[in-house]
Amino acid sequence: MRKAYLLLVTIIMLTQTIRAQQETPYFNTLRTENGLSHNKVNCILQDKRGFIWFGTEDGLNRYDGKYFTIFRKTPGDTTCISGNIISDLLEDENGIIWIATEDGGLSAYDYRQSPDKQFRQYRYTDGSEKSIPDNHVNAIVDDQHGYLWVGTGNYRTRRFNKKTGEFSHPVKTGTTAILSLSMDANDSVWVGRAGGGLLKINARTLKYSADRRYDDLYAKLSHVSVTALFRDHNNDMWYGAWDKVLYHYDHVRDREESFSYTPGKNSFPNDEVNAFAEDKANRLWMGGKDSGLIVYDPAQHHFSHYRHQPFADGSIVNDHINDVYIDRNNIVWVATNNGISYHNPLYYPFKQVFLPGTGKDISIYDFYKDAGGRLWIGTNDGIFIKPPGKQPFEHRQLSWKGQPLSVTKFFQDSDGTFYIGTDYTLFIYDTLKQTLSTLPNTEGDPVMKKLISSRIVSIVKDTMDTHPVLIVSPYGHYLSYYDFKEQHWVTRSDSVHAILKRYNIKDNLIRKMYKAASGNIWLATTRHGLGDWPQKDGQQIKYLKGISNDDVYDIMEGQAGNIWISTYGGGLNYLDVHTQKAQHIPESSNLTEGLQTDKDGNVWMVCNGHIHKYDPAAKIYSCYEPPTLKKDGGVNGYMYQDEQGNIYVGGTNYYLSFQPEKISLINTEPVVYLTDFKIFNNSYSGLLQKQTIELDYKQNYFSIEFSAPEFSGDNIQYSYMLAGVDKTWNNVGKRNFAYYSNLKGGEYTFLVKASNWKGVFGNRVTALHITIIPPFWTRWWFYLVCTLVIAAAIYLLYRYRINELLKRHAIRNGIAQDLHDSVGSTLSGISVYSEVAKIYNDQQKTEQLKELLNTIGHTANEMISEMSDIVWAINPKNDHVSSIVKRMESYAKPLCTAKKIQFIFSCDQKIEDLNLAMNQRKNFYLIFKEAVNNALKHAACSFIKVNISYRKNMLELDIEDDGIGFDHDAVKSPEVLTLSGNGLSNIRHRASEMNADLGIESEPLKGTYLKLSFPVT
Repeated sequence: MRKAYLLLVTIIMLTQTIRAQQETPYFNTLRTENGLSHNKVNCILQDKRGFIWFGTEDGLNRYDGKYFTIFRKTPGDTTCISGNIISDLLEDENGIIWIATEDGGLSAYDYRQSPDKQFRQYRYTDGSEKSIPDNHVNAIVDDQHGYLWVGTGNYRTRRFNKKTGEFSHPVKTGTTAILSLSMDANDSVWVGRAGGGLLKINARTLKYSADRRYDDLYAKLSHVSVTALFRDHNNDMWYGAWDKVLYHYDHVRDREESFSYTPGKNSFPNDEVNAFAEDKANRLWMGGKDSGLIVYDPAQHHFSHYRHQPFADGSIVNDHINDVYIDRNNIVWVATNNGISYHNPLYYPFKQVFLPGTGKDISIYDFYKDAGGRLWIGTNDGIFIKPPGKQPFEHRQLSWKGQPLSVTKFFQDSDGTFYIGTDYTLFIYDTLKQTLSTLPNTEGDPVMKKLISSRIVSIVKDTMDTHPVLIVSPYGHYLSYYDFKEQHWVTRSDSVHAILKRYNIKDNLIRKMYKAASGNIWLATTRHGLGDWPQKDGQQIKYLKGISNDDVYDIMEGQAGNIWISTYGGGLNYLDVHTQKAQHIPESSNLTEGLQTDKDGNVWMVCNGHIHKYDPAAKIYSCYEPPTLKKDGGVNGYMYQDEQGNIYVGGTNYYLSFQPEKISLINTEPVVYLTDFKIFNNSYSGLLQKQTIELDYKQNYFSIEFSAPEFSGDNIQYSYMLAGVDKTWNNVGKRNFAYYSNLKGGEYTFLVKASNWKGVFGNRVTALHITIIPPFWTRWWFYLVCTLVIAAAIYLLYRYRINELLKRHAIRNGIAQDLHDSVGSTLSGISVYSEVAKIYNDQQKTEQLKELLNTIGHTANEMISEMSDIVWAINPKNDHVSSIVKRMESYAKPLCTAKKIQFIFSCDQKIEDLNLAMNQRKNFYLIFKEAVNNALKHAACSFIKVNISYRKNMLELDIEDDGIGFDHDAVKSPEVLTLSGNGLSNIRHRASEMNADLGIESEPLKGTYLKLSFPVT
């Protein structure tokens, strides 16, 4: 009975161990709490840009690894998606996504169009034979001829012309409900029907074939109702059916084989297959209706089965699977009735191995692999030994003097002696006899005989004072070393050796000692940074400055003898041993713990519970977050690397192992796509397709949304700048939009890039050129026009002033000329008359003298009158025509009255507010005066009629008399001159000066008529 019990226990333990070692894919989950619009997901697609699309029961979702964008139907809106229950998705060769819905027919989505044109709806139209006959669509597939094949819920398969938007009905026989569609390698559409088996339609000729046996819906036939169809890499067809059997059609042999459930064997489960996908290893992933995920490896003829486990992390979220999709990075996406599960094979090489349960949490301190390939694990519960292969763990619990030991450090000496550091002291361990012993005279040392609240964390073999020694770090007690020649410990309590002062040991908390190839020992201290201890007699420890943090955690020698240093608070540092200068790696995580370097020089680190990697050649920093670590708080402590290059690191109750060369590179520079362009919060996404976006100056408030599809973790960081505004890059973390306002007119370039780890931004930049058209009053041509206008105005003002000066000069010349003509000639005449008068006086010719004196007086009076006219003409107070009119009337009326001539004067009321220039005023008045004088002196008239009128901006003067008139030919050269030189020629000259039209009509005995007209402004 006892033997049977032990055998049963052994079998159970072996089964548990094998199960623990099985490489079960770990699945993460996305649900509504993560942003998904609905937990029931029907279909999945990755588009050409890398975005993942989920068709749910309530809308279409676009996912970039961080954010969801949801598209839903709005009743009455023809610019949105046609339905909310998404059943299938397809992207054609033109990048258009076709969306099959169960409640709205078919939709096409093109992100390159403007928002009101991105969606096109193809719904049932009553009475139209060319519309879709049913808004319930189950499946879609496209051929190479420009057609889409649509499987409806009740109206068979329809062919859709993507150019014309018209539907046709190529096959009008057979069952009406279509469940699945697929294209084979021979350009034929395979149609999975409900109750009708398979239908095959040639996409080019539209000829079709079907097994007529399926016309009998009650016939006992295989795959009567085909739920899913798939073409693999060999162009073979796979299909699932309601009969819960998996079918494979070998197109080369033209043979069908089936896989069904066999009790007790590794076989296909008894379930319907709803979906297929194929990974890069040619394994077939299938979604079962009720049995979860099924994976078939054709090379091994092996089925794996993964189901939902309610209390286990990493299982699929639900057993009802609607679709399986494997993207271009080989990530497996699983659509279920309760959300999305996805598995990233990037983390597959990270093997998580759990230690056998002991009833308490196990902390791992150190690893060691022996010559037999056994992995030794030092823990707080003794030693666990993992043999190679699938053999179970061996657990060795150690104790000394009744105290259980924590094994904290392994050290294999060159002579084969195996040492283990514990929380008690340093022991020699016989691996075969499994016995412990201490070094001689250990009991006599106050520090090493029994450590107080400490443990040995580091061991180094070296030489001191020509004696071979073993140096250990009992954490909290500075350093101790065992002198093999003297066979005793030298510790801080040894006043003879005084090692603290002799070697300048400042810190009692020394995390690690590392012996470099040069022989120097490097010390990682918690308060004094990095210590450099040259191993020459009497040499003291030098503490290097310039490290990013004084709390040094680990040390590792890199290429050319340079040193990698991790700090707990300052991240990763690189020390050039020749210059003694340290360089901080700014991208590194502040809390960096254990280090290892691989054969390619890459640095692997423990940071914040995850595994980080730094490639110094490419200067690329990456973060690996195996999802298996999330539930356990991650790994911690130091890393161990065996001779094969495998790296080990511990967590609570488990350890993680991986081969660095098998870890795929993370895409550290994902492509950033611009997803929307908003002006005042209104979408203008269609503008993103232009080489340059041109905006009016009033549209200078805009935002740009961007996204980098990346699904390897949650480390995407964005950085952007607007060249012309921002002087430096804006590192905005996970924020995926930028906005700008009140920008001046000009040309700008928006630049954005992404990184898969903070601060590591490469050269892959997405650019968008933006031109803001400035207002016309800020543009160069406006400034030029204004400059020209101002220059012209200044020039015109200058010319005006010059012209005014010239006019004044002309007026002065005119006045001078008038004065010369009138005053000069008159005074000359008076002078001549005066000389004659003297002669007459001497000759006592009284009558002649009297007549001559009268002539002199008359001439003087005329001169006075003309002088008065000149003074009046240049006086600006007399600019108004009303002033001129009054002077005309006051001059002519008394003279006519004295000569008993009737003076008739009339004036238009409109002229009173007119202003005349001085030259016009003077000439206008003097012409009037000359004409009246001529009439008074020579016409012998009975009346003089004067009329002044204003019409059409012309001032007109009409003077008429009924005198004797004159002959024009006789007065072409004026013979009648006054003493002041005025005559008809003078009238014509004055009219010419003022640009006036002058007309004089006269005949002998018929009077004289003078008409003067000139423009007035």
